[in-house]
Amino acid sequence: MTVHQFPPRGGQPGPDWPTLDIPRDDDPDRHVQASTAITVRVAATDRFVRLPLRIVYTSDGLTGWRLEIGPYDVEGRDACTLANMLVEYGRLSGDFRPAGTDR
Repeated sequence: MTVHQFPPRGGQPGPDWPTLDIPRDDDPDRHVQASTAITVRVAATDRFVRLPLRIVYTSDGLTGWRLEIGPYDVEGRDACTLANMLVEYGRLSGDFRPAGTDR
């Protein structure tokens, strides 16, 4: 799904914030298909961190597709739930909408 992003409501922190991630380059069966990063606020510390986002396919015959969000892995039903919640967030907040939909 393509998402149209609307301008942020306030200033965004820059890419120089600390990155929350783990090393993942030791698996030769892991193939990153797409990647980017987002900045998120950690409410418990009131600080910002960068979270890498990666769509990954692991060709080990077991793992398959997953979404890596920093040190977290999301796949299958949970990835679908995350996508649906993001669409609903966009609909309710007006921050973005799925491509091909009218406002």
